[in-house]
Amino acid sequence: MPGSVDTIYALSSGSGKAGVAIVRVSGPEAATALRVSCGRVPAARVAERVSVSVSQGTVKLDEAIALWFPGPGSFTGEDVAEFHLHGSVGVVRLFLAELGSLEGCRPAEPGEFTRRALSNGKMDVVGVEGLNDMLAAETATQVKQALFHVDGRASEIFHQWRDELIDASGLAEACIDFTDEEGVADAALPKVRDSIARLIATMTENLKDSERGHLNRAGVRVVLAGSPNVGKSSLLNAIAARDVAIVSSEAGTTRDVVEVSLDLGGTSMIISDTAGLRDRVDSHVEQLGIDRTHDRLSHADIVISVASPEADWQNTGVDSPTLRIWNKSDMAPSHRNAACDLEVSALTGDGVEDLMDRLTGMAAELAGNGEPALLVRERQVQAVRSALAHLEKALQPDLPIELLAEELRRAARDTGRLIGEVGTEDLLDSIFSKFCIGK
Repeated sequence: MPGSVDTIYALSSGSGKAGVAIVRVSGPEAATALRVSCGRVPAARVAERVSVSVSQGTVKLDEAIALWFPGPGSFTGEDVAEFHLHGSVGVVRLFLAELGSLEGCRPAEPGEFTRRALSNGKMDVVGVEGLNDMLAAETATQVKQALFHVDGRASEIFHQWRDELIDASGLAEACIDFTDEEGVADAALPKVRDSIARLIATMTENLKDSERGHLNRAGVRVVLAGSPNVGKSSLLNAIAARDVAIVSSEAGTTRDVVEVSLDLGGTSMIISDTAGLRDRVDSHVEQLGIDRTHDRLSHADIVISVASPEADWQNTGVDSPTLRIWNKSDMAPSHRNAACDLEVSALTGDGVEDLMDRLTGMAAELAGNGEPALLVRERQVQAVRSALAHLEKALQPDLPIELLAEELRRAARDTGRLIGEVGTEDLLDSIFSKFCIGK
């Protein structure tokens, strides 16, 4: 990343025509940008109406709102200016060109505003990751989980873990340094072991809960499976309330996986329509489709197993939570046999609302009914697993105090990775590459 002495600018709102376009400027020349384009610097943190000009203030461009956030009391910790212009493509293009003509100003790179906020101590890595999730959030549950990490609640817990580890390490080091002092080790070691046991318990609990965090972020994976021609594609269209899959009476019509993303009750779901399952196929292409069906089933969080008057339920070969649906109930009922959870008709819509209610409830339960999880990324899970391994070694009976202290130091290093205090440069490059330019 270029040196942070540069002043950066970018369109922070969406591109294209809009009612308002927000342009953000951060760095030592932010005040200069205000003076040149508006003729003055507004009062700090007060929205003021201004006339915006280009060509070094000689040509009026727009009537706008300008805001001034002197550092360090800004998002980035630097001097920041914001211009709320009319959302015309031409206005935005001309104004960005004007900013680019100012000495020391350049366009921002993806995520550079947030990276500067991180560098200036305005947020930590956990908050940055949460902000990335917030920008990508599509459901109420995803917003709630992202906010848990953006507003510092997750970081506070990670810092508590690390602080407790550092305190325990200090007691362990005291036992080493004062071996000649009677009673020091006898008093300190039980406290060290109690701290280790508490941390093991809470980290283990949060590890068990990490799958819920993944489901909240990535969405609950639902797979429609069954024999050919039982109406899986029609059912997907009925659930999505639009035609997303091709429907035909010809068996084997669905060859590839068709997916649709939905927000049901605030929970994000990815519902997949798959090729029909059968033992004997004459087409190599159809076999490829069946192979993809098995692949989706192996990763499914919920399976909707579909049967109809034409074919009974298939053995999906997975133990994911399963809803057994009898489709085409308008043609023939299932007579409510023990295998059937619900009768529906994708054609008439009967039972589809009940299916969606059942599906919403199952997905919400898997995702923790909307409650945010602490560990939501694989790097966080791996760091906690590593810390746990060191803590469990530290509790081994008769472990020399020197080795116990070393295991505590290693566990503390792992928790440091959680909050970005250890070895994060490559991680940050990956995170910020996914941000939009104006963030």
